[in-house]
Amino acid sequence: MGNIVDEIIKGRKVFFIAPDHSLLPENYLEEYLTLGYECYFIDNDIFLPMETKVEIILSIFKDSILFFNIDAPISTIKWPSFILNLQMKYPEAIFGVLYNKRQSVPERQGIERQFLYTIGIKGGCIQLEYQKKNNFGLIEKTLYANQAMGRRKNVRAVCSSGCTFQLYNDKKDIITGKLNDISISHFSFTLDPNALSLAEYEKVPDIAFSVRGLHFRSDAVLYMMRETDLGTLFVFAFTTGAGQSGLESASRQLLIPKLYEIMSSNCNELLSKLFKAAGQKRDSEIPELGSLD
Repeated sequence: MGNIVDEIIKGRKVFFIAPDHSLLPENYLEEYLTLGYECYFIDNDIFLPMETKVEIILSIFKDSILFFNIDAPISTIKWPSFILNLQMKYPEAIFGVLYNKRQSVPERQGIERQFLYTIGIKGGCIQLEYQKKNNFGLIEKTLYANQAMGRRKNVRAVCSSGCTFQLYNDKKDIITGKLNDISISHFSFTLDPNALSLAEYEKVPDIAFSVRGLHFRSDAVLYMMRETDLGTLFVFAFTTGAGQSGLESASRQLLIPKLYEIMSSNCNELLSKLFKAAGQKRDSEIPELGSLD
């Protein structure tokens, strides 16, 4: 995965550990992305203990929030003691719990008392409803309360392949290149210092984009540029034909699934490599990121 590993691990991420997919379907993750939350599922399997997966996540993704489904039957884990040990080892981490709706108020209060006060988790306890449509809002409120968006208003997808742009420079020459990253509000690329000359906040009309097979066009305004070892980094903000910030509505709706596809592919590929390496040497240290390039 080369140099994009450092970019992938940046930014706040939310991991749902051993989620119940009947109450929390995967399509919610794409919808949370539109709200600025980068979320992933970590399912239990026979290939690597969940305990090891969680340790890897906490060791690699320093700015992450983990929600544990305490109703998931994992034979090697007793959720209260497992989360307590994690809370003691990672005191700055944010942990939350999910659980299926309880029939009695005292039972629910007992769960909250145990995890919020005895163990001291910071992420909250979410009682999921049997009707999954109600759970989207319950979790979204908790993500907002935990500032799961991080410092970025819109999540950006790091482009490893299949993401290109084409525009005209001031000499009407066609400039073609590869996108570094893209979100629903901004995008960036790096060019030779002499390839493109623009003034600050200059508008570039009708840029053509190809993002994993999706083709669309948009105007954009230069947001920032700076020199790097690889050339000049250009950061643009999308703008509509009417001059408003952002993409046209139709392009935005088409781009969102592609952003989720890219981000999910990047993160899951990295995790798969980490999990595979850990599985091959269970008793050694968590693999270094450099060994994955």
